[in-house]
Formats: sequence, C-alpha cells, structure tokens
Amino acid sequence: MEWLMAAVVGTAGGLTMEAVDVIKAIKWHRKMPWNVQSDTVDPPQRRPDIRPGEESLPAPGWKAYCVAGALRLLVSGTLAGVIAASYPQATVPFVSYIMGLGALAAVQQATSLVPLMVKSAGRAALGNVVDAAQPQSAQFQTASEPPQARAEAQPSAETAAHQEATGTGGGLQ
Repeated sequence: MEWLMAAVVGTAGGLTMEAVDVIKAIKWHRKMPWNVQSDTVDPPQRRPDIRPGEESLPAPGWKAYCVAGALRLLVSGTLAGVIAASYPQATVPFVSYIMGLGALAAVQQATSLVPLMVKSAGRAALGNVVDAAQPQSAQFQTASEPPQARAEAQPSAETAAHQEATGTGGGLQ
C-alpha cells in the first residue's frame, strides 16, 4: 500500500472518530456540539485542566468546530501516511484505518513526553560538566577549611589504635 493511499484511509479513521464524537455530543446535550457551552459539558467541578473563568465561556461556534475537525483529519492522515512510508510492506488498509482512529491520542501522548526527553537530554549533556566540576569544588572546600577543622575531621592515631583493639569503633565504654 502506498503512503498516499494509507493517508487517505487514515483520514477516514479520523473522520470516523470525529463522527463518533459528534454523535455522542448530540445524544448527550440534545443539540449540535458547536452550540454547547462549556458550563454544560460537565457538572461544575474544579478541574486542574481548566483555568479560572473558563467555566462560563460561550459556545465555540461552527467555524471553530470545523477547524478542530479538519486538524484532527490532518493529524490522522499524516500519521498514517508517515507510518506507511516507513513500513510499506507491513501497512494494510485495516492498519492504516486503526492508525487514523487513534492518531490524535497517540500524538497527544507522544507530545506529553517531550518535556521529559528534553530534561533527560539536558541532564545528560550537563553530566560531563557537573562531573568535572565536582572534584574542583572538593578541592576548594578542603583548601578553605581552617587547619583545626581538618585535624578534627581526621582521626588521631590514638583513636585508631583504640578502635582496632576494642572493636568498639572508638567509643569509650
């Protein structure tokens, strides 16, 4: 199957998902989804994904809904086409259709991992810098300590002999 045909079949999968969403919205709200106001979608609860003031936004209208639907079809077709171009021998119409159905969720999950990957890459890149800086900071700390503090940090020969002889770790009994 060619990538262009897979993209068309994937777009059909995205169209199916969009149709299911419209059907669910019509059954639930008894009106077209672009006429549904945000305060009627869920019971009034405080959710972390809603900013203050978003609870009472007006209905988005049919133009915004059509743009969202077109973008979903674009994502579905693009993902199915890219996978078909990458693996042409394994792509059949059913697989392309399933990819189109789940394309939006797959892209949302992948993009939620991007900050984690960037953070990991940044730590890996900075790892060599941090490793090189740690011995230098240890040298500065020992040089800046007063001689008395360094002497207290090192056990005396008398304490070491007592530790070996009694096996008590240097404590007095």
